[in-house]
Amino acid sequence: MSELTQALQKARQDKGMSLTDIQEITKIQRRYLEAIEAGNFDVLPGHFYARAFIKNYAEAVGLDSEQLLSEYGSELPSPPKVEEAPTPLRQSRQPRKEGSDGSGKWMSRVLLYLFVILVLVVIGGAIKWLNGQNAAPQAPTQKTQPSTPAADKSKMPVPPPEKVAVPKPATPAPAPQPAADGKLTPAPKTGSTINYDLTGAQTVKVKVTVKTGAHWMSVGNENGMLDQATLNEGESRDFEVKEGSEVRLSIVRARDVDVLVNGQPVDTSGARKSGSQKIKIVRK
Repeated sequence: MSELTQALQKARQDKGMSLTDIQEITKIQRRYLEAIEAGNFDVLPGHFYARAFIKNYAEAVGLDSEQLLSEYGSELPSPPKVEEAPTPLRQSRQPRKEGSDGSGKWMSRVLLYLFVILVLVVIGGAIKWLNGQNAAPQAPTQKTQPSTPAADKSKMPVPPPEKVAVPKPATPAPAPQPAADGKLTPAPKTGSTINYDLTGAQTVKVKVTVKTGAHWMSVGNENGMLDQATLNEGESRDFEVKEGSEVRLSIVRARDVDVLVNGQPVDTSGARKSGSQKIKIVRK
């Protein structure tokens, strides 16, 4: 058994998880998981799938997959070599020789001049025809009818006076609603970690609700992990962290869960599509 497989197996056993739990989280067949723990990487379907399976396995048990592959990547089978295709030979192309007398260019210029002259003749004939049409006699204009005398203004109906709108009394403004326990604001990402700042809160209350599938998650602070759970579709779990200035979450496939921090939603739409997503809330 290699050091890579020992690290994976130890992390799984420390979390009290079975290979069935890992299969349900990562969707990797059990026979491939058993081959990984036994170090039989030749059973896996190719170099690419070997790295992908080990990366998902590591994230499911809470390990840093990038660091793990960086340290023990030499234990994996090397990728197949790709043979380079031979460089095609370039065929020499001889320049096309033009005639020394330039007769082809001379004929092209003559035809171009004849075409321009023909266009000018057509335009001139069209202008002459339009001028002849405009010179035709116009029909006599009709006599204007005498204007009718202005109506007597004294007999015109007087409109009724406009009604003055009476302003209605202003309705009282609604009473202000109590603010949430602290204010949660997003912060810039650090690597792949989603960061939030929480100001004005004594404790941090986290509620996780699973929309689809099964998800493993853990909650901790800067001193280490405090709790962990595996939730199925439709299940919820509440966590409360009273000590420490940071709350660190690790959720597998976080896009399919709803996360509330002190009653305020955390945007997980940009979380990783597979593996565990790290979320950090800093209390200020």
